[in-house]
Amino acid sequence: MKTSFSLSKTVLAIVALVACATISSAQNRERFGISAKAGGVNAVSGKVSVKTKDQAARLLTSHDDLASGDIVTTGLAGQVEVLLNPGTYLRLAENSEFVMEDTSLDNLLVRLTKGSAIIEATGPDELKLSIPVVTDQARFTIVRAGIYRINATAGTTELIVRKGRVELNGTNERIKGGKKVTLTSAGETIAKLTSNDKDQFDDWSKTRGQTLARANSKLNPRTVNGYLMASSLGYGSFGFSRFGLWTWSPFSSCYTFLPFYYNWGSPYGSYYGAYFNSYGVYYGGGYGNYGGGVVTHNTNGGSGGSSGYPGGGTSRGSGSGGSGSSGGGYRPPSGGTMSSPPPSTPSMAGPRDPDSGSRMINTIKPPNH
Repeated sequence: MKTSFSLSKTVLAIVALVACATISSAQNRERFGISAKAGGVNAVSGKVSVKTKDQAARLLTSHDDLASGDIVTTGLAGQVEVLLNPGTYLRLAENSEFVMEDTSLDNLLVRLTKGSAIIEATGPDELKLSIPVVTDQARFTIVRAGIYRINATAGTTELIVRKGRVELNGTNERIKGGKKVTLTSAGETIAKLTSNDKDQFDDWSKTRGQTLARANSKLNPRTVNGYLMASSLGYGSFGFSRFGLWTWSPFSSCYTFLPFYYNWGSPYGSYYGAYFNSYGVYYGGGYGNYGGGVVTHNTNGGSGGSSGYPGGGTSRGSGSGGSGSSGGGYRPPSGGTMSSPPPSTPSMAGPRDPDSGSRMINTIKPPNH
């Protein structure tokens, strides 16, 4: 009897330790507040499950980090948002499934096996990306900031490009914004988007994009600096070899994107007002001139590099953490060039539409406070 009681106490102790470790891991994820990794689960609604190799499927939560090979499945009314490389969000609709093939930033790869997904890639229009996505029928690469929806059904892949540009199947064929491509074993067809090519999932994605942009504008510089000091990453370890970090937002209780440069915004029309350089966090980073940098996210099967990062000049900003100015910015990676200084008064005009050639597509206003 004593042996049985002792065994029960031991089992309960082990369960408690495992639970504490899980809670501690989840808390540490927000306590450190910054991340440069892909695979973080940023929002979950409804029933969403994850299947890890050699383990039974379990419910997915917004405290989880996906690993390479994890399979995420949504049920009826289930939706989930996952962080890809910093600045890019993957959103999965109900009754859908994707595989996180590789979470490494240099070989990032997502496979949509069924259902619908939307990828929001933030950044200036001129920024060159390389974000691959595969389905059973196709492999395509996102090459510009924009909004992309993929619908995968048996034998068919539908790619909707609302804004941005996509390169199909490793060729030089590029699909511009406002187009829909349908791919089957018989080939591909291209059509213009219509009002029927939008539903509740698109609306949810837009709301998320606007929420995350507002969350960026409300970041507290002192809090972010505290995250950097508490994190094992540290100030000097970034090297600015990439273009930003995921940063915890108490305002929205999730991660938002903190770019290393000004001029960043969501393709849904909201700008990222806070940005970080080697002197700290600054505000006033609306759309404006961008130095035309090239950033390659995936070097698998090809070479890539970074050049022309914007940087120098004088930045002025204010926030709950204080105000000030910083001269000189940071030095770009090897081979990079310094761009012209940012304007003293950031432009609040909308971004140019690279596809239509029109001068402005909308007017960007600061988020409501």
